[in-house]
Amino acid sequence: MKTSPIPTIVLLFIILVSLLAFANFNQPAVSAQSTAGLALQTTPTPPVDDTSVIGSTDGILIMGIVIVLIITLPLLFRKKRK
Repeated sequence: MKTSPIPTIVLLFIILVSLLAFANFNQPAVSAQSTAGLALQTTPTPPVDDTSVIGSTDGILIMGIVIVLIITLPLLFRKKRK
């Protein structure tokens, strides 16, 4: 009798995501104290720069469309396996 490896892969994925989430929220006290001083430093306000170009996000929009197509097209054209 064959067993599917999918439950094992899903379990490993859940464990990996949980460990990464825990590592993100659990900061040691030393690093938390050292970053507190950085937040209090003041920096001068940068001068107003009017070099923004209308339509400068076109590349981001095109890349988003390409990513969506890369993900959805294989799902749409996937053949059903018996």
